[in-house]
Amino acid sequence: MFPGVIPAALLCLLPLAAIAAHCTATWPATADILHHGLLTPSLSLDRRQRLADRLLCSALAGNPASQELAGTLYFQGRARKGNVLPRDMSRARHMLMAAANRGWHLAMQRLAELELADGHPYEAALWTHVAYVIHGNPPTSTLPLRRRIDALVSPDARLDADVLHKVASIREAMEAN
Repeated sequence: MFPGVIPAALLCLLPLAAIAAHCTATWPATADILHHGLLTPSLSLDRRQRLADRLLCSALAGNPASQELAGTLYFQGRARKGNVLPRDMSRARHMLMAAANRGWHLAMQRLAELELADGHPYEAALWTHVAYVIHGNPPTSTLPLRRRIDALVSPDARLDADVLHKVASIREAMEAN
């Protein structure tokens, strides 16, 4: 019916596949993507979009720093100056969860913020408690968040069991890396 559509579509996808094929869990480095201007509003939108694509490629390849940053940017959306990624709670949760499950402290904090903002105080409490068990006392900048969460969710046996289970799986993942 449309004989040229499929080949044309494949040609459009080839550059994306070529870019994705070159991403690994270590390249491109998240810091390099930031350094090249990912969040610099004075750069063209097209340039920042290409950098965001590299960030997402790196995140999908398993780079936890890229996962944390991509999740944060999806959580903040275009309200953050220079950000080209739209606010998308589902994508934010997915990216932050991937980094948090590998032990990334900031991802755990951001995930707690996201869960609280999305009306899931139990999940927020889970992540703040997991972060405490794995990383120790939280930075003072996170204390207001922790207090808001603790006012909504009282620790109990279920939360303690869920925290211990999550901590065990995260430690296992960290040792595997």
